[in-house]
Amino acid sequence: MVERILKTRGIFWMWCALLLIPIGIGLYSALQVFTKGLVVTNLSDLAPWGLWIVVDLSCIALSAGAFSLSALAHLFGRDNFKPIARVAVFVGLLGYTGAMMCLLLDIGRPERFWHGWVFWQTHSMLWEVTMCITLYFSVLLLEVFPMIVELPLFNRFKWLQNLGHRIHRFAPILAIMGMGLSLLHQSSLGGTYGVVAGRASLYRATMPLLFIVSAVAAGMAFTVQMTLIVQWLKRRVLVPRDVLFQVGQVAGAILFVYLYMRFWDSTAGAYGYVPGRSESDLLLTTGTFGLTFWGWEIILGGIVAGTFLIMARRRNSIGMLLMGSGLTMAGIIANRWNTTMLAFTQPLSTEPVLTNPASVRYLPSLVEWGTALGIVAGLTLAFSLGMRFLPAYKGHTPTPVASSGD
Repeated sequence: MVERILKTRGIFWMWCALLLIPIGIGLYSALQVFTKGLVVTNLSDLAPWGLWIVVDLSCIALSAGAFSLSALAHLFGRDNFKPIARVAVFVGLLGYTGAMMCLLLDIGRPERFWHGWVFWQTHSMLWEVTMCITLYFSVLLLEVFPMIVELPLFNRFKWLQNLGHRIHRFAPILAIMGMGLSLLHQSSLGGTYGVVAGRASLYRATMPLLFIVSAVAAGMAFTVQMTLIVQWLKRRVLVPRDVLFQVGQVAGAILFVYLYMRFWDSTAGAYGYVPGRSESDLLLTTGTFGLTFWGWEIILGGIVAGTFLIMARRRNSIGMLLMGSGLTMAGIIANRWNTTMLAFTQPLSTEPVLTNPASVRYLPSLVEWGTALGIVAGLTLAFSLGMRFLPAYKGHTPTPVASSGD
C-alpha cells in the first residue's frame, strides 16, 4: 500500500515537472511579445484576431459549467449537483485566468490593461466584455476562496477559515451574480462578432444566442469529463455516477438545441441577401473549412457527442459519457476556431481589394503557438495541483471505483 502511494506521488510530480517544459516555452514566447510587440506574430490589420482569441473563446466557453451548474445547485434546488458544482467553479476560475492571459498578449499594449476600467467606452461591446469578465473573475475568486482556506496550511489562520465559511453562506447570491455576469459576456462575445458588418459570415443577430447555448452545453460536458479523469486517476468515486449521467443528459439536450438553432440560422441566413453571405456559407460547408465544420463541429462534436451524452445513462456506460463529453469539448473548440478564422478569410466583396475569398491569409507564428501551448500547460498544471490538494469534491463521501465494467 505504501509503495503504491509513493509510486503514485512520484508519477504525479514527474507529470508536473513535464508540464514545466511547455510552460517555459510559453514564458519565453510571451517575453518576445512583451519586448518586441505584435510584430513577432502573423496578425495584421485584416486579420487582427487569431490563435489567441480562439484559445480565449474556448477557455471561456469551457468554463461555462461554473455558472450553469452553480445555478442548478444553489438556485434550482438540485442539491445533488453541489459536489460537481464546486469543481466546476474551480475549472471556471482557471479558464478565465487563461482567457485573461490571452487577452494580455493580444491587446498589444499590456501595460494599458487597466484602461478599460478607468476610461469607459459604454458603446463598445468589447468594453462590456472586459467589465463582465473581470467582475465575474472576482465572483469566481470569492466562490473558490472557501475551498482554498480548507487546506491544512490555513489551520493556523482561523480568521481566514471563518471568513471562508461566511462567504460560503452567500453561495446562492454569488450564483445569481455569476449567472448574470456570465450570461452578459457570453452573449456579448457572440455579439462582438455579430456587429461586424464587414464580415458576412458573422454579421447576424443570432450570434449572441448561439454563443450562450453552445457554451452552456460545452461547460457542463467539460466538467463531467474532468471529473471522470480525476476519478480514474484517484481510483475513487468523487461524484455519484447518477449525477454525472444527469449532467451529461442535460448537456446533450442543450447541445441538440444548439444544433437546431445553428441549422435554422444557417438556412434562414441564406435568404437574408447580405452581401457575401452565400459565399461565406459555401466556404464554411464545402471549402477550406468544410472538414472542421462538418467533421469536427457538426457530426463528431454535435450529433455524435449529443447522442453519447444522452444515451450514456440508458446504457449505464461511463465510456460513452467520457467520449461524449470529450467530443463536445472538441466541437466547441472547432466552432470558435471556425468563427474566428472564417471571419477573416471571407470578407464582404464591397471593397475591390478584398474580392478574392482567400485574400486574407493567416497562419499563427511560432511565438503564438508557443504562448498558447504555455497557457494550456499552465492551466493543466494548476488543475493537477488543485485536484491533488484542494477539497474540490467535498459533499460526497469518496468510495473506491469498482474494478469491473464501465
